[in-house]
Formats: sequence, structure tokens, C-alpha cells
Amino acid sequence: MNKLFFAAGISLSLLSVSCGDKPSEEIAENVTTETPKDTTPITVNEETKFKFDFAIANIPSPVGSINELSGWGVDYNNALLVDSKKQLATNSEFSKAVALGIYNIDMSYAMVNNKGEDVLKYMKTVVKTSDELGLKNAVDQMVGKRAEKNLGNKDSLLTILDEIFIKSDSYLRTNERVYTASAVFAGSWVESLYLTCKIAEGVKDPATKEKAYKHLWDQRFYLKNLTDLLNDYKDKKECVALNDELKKIHADIDAIKDPKDLKDADFKKISEKIYALRASLMK
Repeated sequence: MNKLFFAAGISLSLLSVSCGDKPSEEIAENVTTETPKDTTPITVNEETKFKFDFAIANIPSPVGSINELSGWGVDYNNALLVDSKKQLATNSEFSKAVALGIYNIDMSYAMVNNKGEDVLKYMKTVVKTSDELGLKNAVDQMVGKRAEKNLGNKDSLLTILDEIFIKSDSYLRTNERVYTASAVFAGSWVESLYLTCKIAEGVKDPATKEKAYKHLWDQRFYLKNLTDLLNDYKDKKECVALNDELKKIHADIDAIKDPKDLKDADFKKISEKIYALRASLMK
């Protein structure tokens, strides 16, 4: 399956109910009963589409990464997350798409920790941003009533959330859509790296700390795939700026040849660059 993490519309409305705290009536306004078929002409460049499919297929889903972090024994802390009501300094399609990826991961972090109230907050923001980017219908078409049938099982819901990926034949019809999809995924990956480092800071057990550092070290493979994908957009100033920073982070991680050689000083250097990048994206 060609993958890109998107969470919006009816699926998130249903998923949020599973976490408890809020009645479904509060989110009923976000539920779509019928989804019109996408009739956008297919004009995507085949080479661009191939590069996207290849890159995304070789990057593990950020949702899976967040689920792993929840097992490190560090208490949930919503102070780490972006304010769900935050207004972006820029209103470009790119900044919205990157922000959507960040909101998706924050919502996933709340979900794996069973924090229904926070899930609902991010769900509303995700739905709004997805609507602004024209993405909601694409997700509705893929999910349908699957989430509704699995409301009582968090693992099943996370699996469905993990499968809310845009397939090339159902959404990626134009080059601009591929670009938007790439920006969303980049945002989600930055937020995954950010939470990886923040949560690792709170790890006390030496064995778990070693595991956390290895998790960060492993990201060099996936960051390379992501930066290679973003290289295709040299004419997009915002994307080039983001990719330049991702390349610097990748270089720092890649310079460490064995995870056991990743020391506290290395971790601090890498994490500070990740924190600064994330802050620049949400200023």
C-alpha cells in the first residue's frame, strides 16, 4: 500500500468517541454520510508519482513510532504538544499541510495514551485543516464505516488510523496533490522526531534509554528517504528550507556508525536541531 498519513473527517469523528470523554453529538457536525466521487482529471507526472510511491512505501508510519514511544515508561504530557488552536504565522498551502502532519501526530500521541479530551481537540483542528486543504473527502472514501464498527477496540482503531493513507489511485491525481501529501508527511515525521527526543529525555531506566537512543539512530534510514522525496521540489522555497534542515539532522545522525556510540552529547545536539525546526514550522 502506498502510504501517507492523513486523518480527517468521519474516521476521526468516530475514532475520538473511542477515547471516552465526549458524547458523539459534539462531533456529529463533522460526519459525512455521503462522499462525492473525486472526478479530478489525472494529470500527475508519472516520474514524480513513482518517486513518491517508492519513498513513502519505505518509510514506516509515524503512528507506529508513536505507539512504540508509549512503551518507554514516561508519563503522558500534553504540554509537549502544539496548541490545537494555534494560528499559523503564514497561511500558505505548504504551512497548512505541514501543520496538519504535526496535528495528526499529536492526536495520535493522545490516542495511544487514552486521552479522549485531547484527541477531540486535535480531531477538530485536523478536520478543519483537512477541509481547507481539500483532503476530507479522500479519507471518507477510504474509511467509510470501518471505524464505527471498531469503536470498542483501541488497537483496531489505531490500526485503522495507521491505514488512513492516501493511495495514489484515489487522491494523488495531480502534481500539486503529491506536493501537499509530501508536506503533510514531512510535518508528521518532524513531530515524530520531536516527541521521540522529548520522551527520551524523561527515560530513567538505562536499558530503555539505550532503546530510545537506538530508535532515534534508526531514523537515519527514513530521513534519507524523506529528504530524497523533498529534493524533487527545488522550485518550492518553503520546502527547500525545510529539507535543508532535515538534511542537517540526517547528517548528524548518519555520522554515528553504531547506536551504542550515540552519547548524551550527540543526543543533545541532534534533539536541539529537531526542536528548533519544529518551532520554526509552528511559529
